[in-house]
Amino acid sequence: MTVTALNPDQTSGEQWIRGTSKSLKQTRLGLNLFFYGTGLVCIAAFGVLYFEFSTKMLGLVIKALPVMGVTGNLMLFTGSILCLSVSKEVNSRGLLIGSAVGSVAKIIFLVAISGGFAFLSLPMALCLKLAGYIGLILFALFLRKLMLYINRPDQLVKVYGLLITAVLFLLGSWCMELVEDIGSINFTLIHIYSVMLVGDFLYPCFLFRLKKHLSP
Repeated sequence: MTVTALNPDQTSGEQWIRGTSKSLKQTRLGLNLFFYGTGLVCIAAFGVLYFEFSTKMLGLVIKALPVMGVTGNLMLFTGSILCLSVSKEVNSRGLLIGSAVGSVAKIIFLVAISGGFAFLSLPMALCLKLAGYIGLILFALFLRKLMLYINRPDQLVKVYGLLITAVLFLLGSWCMELVEDIGSINFTLIHIYSVMLVGDFLYPCFLFRLKKHLSP
């Protein structure tokens, strides 16, 4: 017997979230991958901050942290693509594709700086990092649509927490780096990384609370 037959008064979104469709399973998997990807990115960023300013990096750690960052962003990319299977009624295809593109931009940035490729100029590096942060904002906007679709407007405060985190701390650290690079204000690298790390930590925290509402 279908969920619709048992609960005729539920919205289509409430029926979808209580079902067993392939769409729902892939969306859940996508959210899980996105969550673990943000966690891995956070660990990599913390590792860079700790080893850069607390002690000398060992060769193995130097190689491991960029790999963690790239792996985390690959998980973000895969998670965004899997979430494209969400019900068409959510109308979020553009947001998810934009989020995936942002993850690809961040991967290019990480691979370029870890490999020492000369083609990556400062303006290009800043643009790639900006695209990555915008990707996180777009994914948060997707989650807003998803929460409304499954009739959970009470969870929008967590979505706004995601947006504030991405804008205030992640984009904030990017703006600090921009003004430092153009010489307007002198920020030390530890200040920029510290602000970014707050965003990298809070984002998966809010995301974890949201993804629980899609758990079986």
